Amino acid sequence: MQSKTLKILSYGSMAVVIAMMMAATFVERLHDTDTALRVIYHNPVFFVLWAVAAVSGFALLLRQGGAKRPATLLLHVALLLILAGALITHLGGKSGSIHLREGVPSSALELDDGTSDVLPFSLELKEFRIEYDPGTENVSDYVSELVCEGEPVTISMNHILKHDGWRFYQADYDEDGAGSILAVSRDPWGVGVTYAGYLLLLVAMIGYFFQRDSTWRRARTALRGPEKVRRRRALPWVLAAAGAAMLAAWLISVFPKGPLMPVLRSPLLFIHMLPIIVSYALFGLTTLLGLVGLFVRENTSERLRNVSLRVLFPAVFLLTFGTFLGAVWANISWGSYWAWDPKETWALVTLLVYSFALHADTLPVLRKPRVFHLFCVLAFLAVLTTYFGVNLFLGGMHSYA
Repeated sequence: MQSKTLKILSYGSMAVVIAMMMAATFVERLHDTDTALRVIYHNPVFFVLWAVAAVSGFALLLRQGGAKRPATLLLHVALLLILAGALITHLGGKSGSIHLREGVPSSALELDDGTSDVLPFSLELKEFRIEYDPGTENVSDYVSELVCEGEPVTISMNHILKHDGWRFYQADYDEDGAGSILAVSRDPWGVGVTYAGYLLLLVAMIGYFFQRDSTWRRARTALRGPEKVRRRRALPWVLAAAGAAMLAAWLISVFPKGPLMPVLRSPLLFIHMLPIIVSYALFGLTTLLGLVGLFVRENTSERLRNVSLRVLFPAVFLLTFGTFLGAVWANISWGSYWAWDPKETWALVTLLVYSFALHADTLPVLRKPRVFHLFCVLAFLAVLTTYFGVNLFLGGMHSYA
């Protein structure tokens, strides 16, 4: 298959996937989550488009000599693993809930697809309690004391029960305080494949910065080229200083203040949020560079494009790291590493939109400096939607963040 055809298939299908994810968040807002899942996220067309984008993109990489660039190759293999893990989870995983009342053993499950199932063992709730910060009415934790096959166990927020391949998470409780609702999941293969993809992706992203002849390194080489006008040399660094100031201001304002809800009381909160916020600030810097690059001379615009490329790779990689670390945290806390919540969906949209800019060398239109800058300016709308739009209009579990 010709490279041109592979480009159309990979980038075209990915563009449609991005558009469908955007639309799904509004469908969920106007209707409900089940409608968005049925119409878009679980639509066979959605799965096929992901497959076409992944396979054709990988074929295009190999055709363009990707086998000679180990970090780039591993990065794309990792993405294939993550998608494969998601498919395995969708096809073979189970998720649902179990409702327990104090002193009444139960093994009856209500699955998310509306059907029922039975655990191969029973659970008995001995006590449910709500814990508070000392001397306050701020809830610090929700705790279920259980007996599982004769053994006492405790389930609380960020502290799950794993037994016989099943995982149990504190999800809700009865108003009278005598009952507890646990989220339940079983995914013997999908999580392992997905986590392997996450780990390989992390290794590949780090390795990319040491890979010879990468786009990121070529941009650095271009910036070191002959340039005798000191004012032009200084411009990118003045803009970078402005971006650093914006980053500092953003970091001061972003982190939650005051008492945190129980699920957020985890060391993963800071590790999850910090790289994402840094990436947003770096995207803001490329937007600033782009606005300037649209109106300066061609050679200066080209130089600013190279500066943007140097910034975009760490920005996208930080967003990727933060997003997938959030998925691991979600799996620890709720038993599902991806729930198509509007905030996480738009984070993925942002990641994919900016990935087009990372492939500028294979997209002739983005080789033109001013077109590249215009793309970066428009791409920042995805960041604004993720950070502000979801909170104000789309809602979801992350609307507080």
